[in-house]
Amino acid sequence: FTGTGSGKASLFTVPLVVHRELSNNPDHYPALPVQENAVAMVITPTKGLANSIIHELEHFGLRGLSYCRETISEYRTIKKLDLVHLICECKSWDLICMDPEHLATPEWREIIWNNKFKRHLILFAVDEAHLIRRWSPTFRPAFDDIGALARGYLPEEVSMVGLSATYMPFTRPLLEYLRSGRKTVIHVETIPIAYEIYEFLWEYLPPGHSPLHRMRMYHALCTDEYNRETFRLVDSDSELQVVIATVGFSQGINCRGLLDSISWGFPST
Repeated sequence: FTGTGSGKASLFTVPLVVHRELSNNPDHYPALPVQENAVAMVITPTKGLANSIIHELEHFGLRGLSYCRETISEYRTIKKLDLVHLICECKSWDLICMDPEHLATPEWREIIWNNKFKRHLILFAVDEAHLIRRWSPTFRPAFDDIGALARGYLPEEVSMVGLSATYMPFTRPLLEYLRSGRKTVIHVETIPIAYEIYEFLWEYLPPGHSPLHRMRMYHALCTDEYNRETFRLVDSDSELQVVIATVGFSQGINCRGLLDSISWGFPST
């Protein structure tokens, strides 16, 4: 999170330059993996910003495409070429800019699901990331769907980056805090509320993680054996991150692995 013009774009330019160097001279870097025809995706709020990014890429010998209505129309009606197929081949462009509205179209879902494209994709970036909350859900609702689309369709090995010149300096520590995998207990008053929260969080788990391992509940309807296992896993299982518990869990129980506590509602005691 640095000022405008301070080089944030290098976060997606440099990886492409490095992969091109590795691809062109693999014998010089025998210990490093080589990704030929590496591709990056950048979500931009405006066509002007996309065009500016593509112009900067040209200074590094990189090729960019602004995926917008004008480009789609040009390839469909004038060039008579299948733009989706060209993008999936990963041979025409190194970086593709698009707005979030086009990211949600069937054409881009076809691209993201394409095995060849997924193999060559190395980076997914959102420029001016602060607009995700500022412009959604009323002005441009598609901004609110970027995270879900990225988590649901992109391979885990693809790096995801958010760029902004607007976030305050204290934002970075908060992001690191959220990514650190700290374990949390959520205290609730009733068992039905525990199940509601469990179902809500289930929908937000990233792909590749089992909800049954990532979260556990502690309440009177669980067997004693299950509740004892929950205590044990809090301190021993790195995958378990959230415990949703009723009042019994908060009465003098010490789990060293739990670093954060959330109270849902106001308990009577």
